Amino acid sequence: MIISQRKVYYNTNMLKLLLIESNERVLRLLSESLSLDFDAKILSCFKPFDAKELINQERPNLIIIRNSYLIDDEKVDIANVIMNHLYDIQSKTPVIVLGEFDFPSGGYEVLPDRFRIEELKRLIIKSLKITPEQLRLMKLPDYVPMAIHNFHLMETASSDIYIKLDTRDEEKFIKRIKRGDSIDHNVIKKYEDNLIQYFYIKKEDHSHLLDQLLQQSLQKIVDVAKSGKSIHEINSETYSISQNLVDAVGVSEQTVRLSNIAIAVMSKSIEAHSELSSLLKDILENKGSYAYKRNYLISALCREIAPHMNWGSGEQLNVQLEKMTYLSFFHDIYLRHENHLKIFNNSDVRNLDIAAGDLVLNHANMAANLLQSYPKTPSGVDILIKQHHGAPTGVGFVENYSSNISPMAIVFIVVEKYAFYILEEKIEDLKKLSVRKFIINRLYDEFHLPSYKKVVDILSRLVIA
Repeated sequence: MIISQRKVYYNTNMLKLLLIESNERVLRLLSESLSLDFDAKILSCFKPFDAKELINQERPNLIIIRNSYLIDDEKVDIANVIMNHLYDIQSKTPVIVLGEFDFPSGGYEVLPDRFRIEELKRLIIKSLKITPEQLRLMKLPDYVPMAIHNFHLMETASSDIYIKLDTRDEEKFIKRIKRGDSIDHNVIKKYEDNLIQYFYIKKEDHSHLLDQLLQQSLQKIVDVAKSGKSIHEINSETYSISQNLVDAVGVSEQTVRLSNIAIAVMSKSIEAHSELSSLLKDILENKGSYAYKRNYLISALCREIAPHMNWGSGEQLNVQLEKMTYLSFFHDIYLRHENHLKIFNNSDVRNLDIAAGDLVLNHANMAANLLQSYPKTPSGVDILIKQHHGAPTGVGFVENYSSNISPMAIVFIVVEKYAFYILEEKIEDLKKLSVRKFIINRLYDEFHLPSYKKVVDILSRLVIA
């Protein structure tokens, strides 16, 4: 009998998987793989008596069992034995049987003799009704890293906070902030100045800390709104906070809620402007991050040209506008530096270090994958994000634009470049007809295909100053 134990919190209890298998090689492979992916306590045996004892004493959450095998040259229908035992003790423990099997009652799933481990993992998730959030938590290390800049959004610590020290023999985690203590932002700044990029949280505290980060982030947005700052400064803060949370944890209940709030605020702000020229003046003259300004301007421009794009009317048009708003918000969500946002070709990537270059080349694909996990996003937004630099795969930048991508992606590509050129100018210069014509002519020089030129034609007729 083998017990391999790794710490996990599954519905506040340790997840236990019982493997009943006589083949030691299969047993070893399954134990290693499942313990890593589900961070569980792995129990294993092959004799019927030992299996019954483990079931009675350990109460496993799930049993994975071979249909039959030989013990001392005698065939034992072990799955049948265990299913009868579960019936006798009135246990509803779910069972996955490896190999052909049939039993008149009980909750069980069957995999063929030759199965892929991924198939088994999917059945485990199904049988235990493991949610994506629970699965994410299971895969976390014992100490979870969180980017240190996130802690500037917090006032108090809901959990102990650690730094990591790497020694020659091991990693050590040293407590630096105690649960309940106020967070001194000057201290956080000193850690940043010393090139500390991450604090660490115990896995079991991670979700609670994220909840706290969300609540304090939302409160910060409320405080900023009451401070007399402009709507664009408020929206910029909201976008930055959303970036921080996405960067820290990816898709979670917290990031979904905050992103939805940020998107709604941005949409209502754009709708409140009756003229594009006044909107542009407001955004250029107000403080706020370059990333936010560009996303906001792209969304506003898409809203202006949408009625001219044969996207329908009424509710149908609103659906398309929602797609473009999500696309504007999420397409560069992983790019935090202004110089990265201004890259439109592969040659400029060569000037970056390896990590930054890899991020810029893959950011579209990363953002698309992120959106695939977001609930209730408009259909097809992930594809538009993947194509927003012209590459169908979402990796890198195309040298020559093609019409073999989504028509909405084509609109976005042209509008993004137009927004880039506008933000390079001062508001006083944009009032000059010669400057506006120069920008439009640059677009005509870059975009030669009819589907792209049509968008430039529409942009050339907009009144922006």
